[in-house]
Amino acid sequence: MRDDIGLPQPLLAFANNYAQARLNVTELDIPLFNVHYSHKNDEDYISVEGEKKPLKLYEAASGIQSVTPLLILLERLSKYNTIPHSFIIEEPELNLYPAAQQGLLNWLVEKCTKDENDLTITTHSPYILSHFNLLLYAYQVGSKDEEKRAKVKAIIPEEYWINPDEFAAYYVNGPEGEKGVRSLVDAETKLISRNGLDTISGIQADQFDQLLDINSGF
Repeated sequence: MRDDIGLPQPLLAFANNYAQARLNVTELDIPLFNVHYSHKNDEDYISVEGEKKPLKLYEAASGIQSVTPLLILLERLSKYNTIPHSFIIEEPELNLYPAAQQGLLNWLVEKCTKDENDLTITTHSPYILSHFNLLLYAYQVGSKDEEKRAKVKAIIPEEYWINPDEFAAYYVNGPEGEKGVRSLVDAETKLISRNGLDTISGIQADQFDQLLDINSGF
């Protein structure tokens, strides 16, 4: 901003919102990274368990750097705003291990789908889709009776469950149609079915089988 660099307006707007949010959210545990965030003297710090000296945010791993501002902003909106919001988050999986992707998705579902809020995510990650299925199925099983609800809650906390009737998933690859925009949700199971992100796994499995055949002399 000082040098009048032509950054996209949405990026500048997010940076401004984050700068305001960290004035209200000065401390935050981030369990998906097992770290603690703090804001002191106009600086952002990350404390790592077992380390005496905190890191400045820009010294932390790329995944922590990219996700922490998002979490701070969401925490502020969830605590200090009564107006419904539509959250649109592009590729939250960037720079994250699969386990961290799952932890982040839990956080997004909890913070961004309360009350009248809604959440839209774009992704190329099969881990994100498979975790959506887990949260959808947790709701289905946990809603059957109180005994099942208690057992499911012990595995997946209820604040992460997703009601299939309030969920949609689409594959986007051009105009509407079989290879374009189409729903990925199976009408019977209400879960995400096999999709374009699964294709590469099938191709790799076929190629691996071919290598096994070559090695065996077939």
